[in-house]
Amino acid sequence: MISPLGFRRSARRAGGLASRPGGWVISPLGFRRSATSRERGATLIELTVVVGIMMLVVAVMLDSLGSAQRSERYAADRTEALDNMRFAIARFTKDVRQSAGVAPGATAQRFEMDTYVEGGMTTVVYEATGDEMRRTVGSNPTEVLIDRLSSVSVFDFVPSAESAEVVTITLVVEPETSPDTTIELTSEVRMRNRGST
Repeated sequence: MISPLGFRRSARRAGGLASRPGGWVISPLGFRRSATSRERGATLIELTVVVGIMMLVVAVMLDSLGSAQRSERYAADRTEALDNMRFAIARFTKDVRQSAGVAPGATAQRFEMDTYVEGGMTTVVYEATGDEMRRTVGSNPTEVLIDRLSSVSVFDFVPSAESAEVVTITLVVEPETSPDTTIELTSEVRMRNRGST
């Protein structure tokens, strides 16, 4: 007898399964391939393809993780550089606002002034040399405020260095982990006590 699907029912097996030539089995759940001796496991080619795909997925994941770590390092380095720059500008601003004036010989790299430090008038020198900006108070040891400066042209005076009313400080720094990137921070400071001692 022929079923509506065109298979013969005469080759019945136990459990309601009918086998067709070519390895197909008809069951109440639908068609499925019968297991032959050739199909007992995965072939070497199949395993190689699966391992290759898995390696590709792992490589993409590791690259993404490495990129995230580099971004994190860059952000931390940039934040540290900005914090150092803000601190240096705040220190410079305080000294300039309390100063009596610019000492003769001020340049874009060196700025000397008499200002109040801890209640007394003291000479303070800011100097940009190499890739550092340094601050010296009186005869005390020099302290490094900023390192990794890209430009040592830091100070600008309006109208001139001899009669400065406004001092502009511009810091340009390269973060350590991103040498092709620079961060620039500029501040203008008006001298409040100019000409007084």
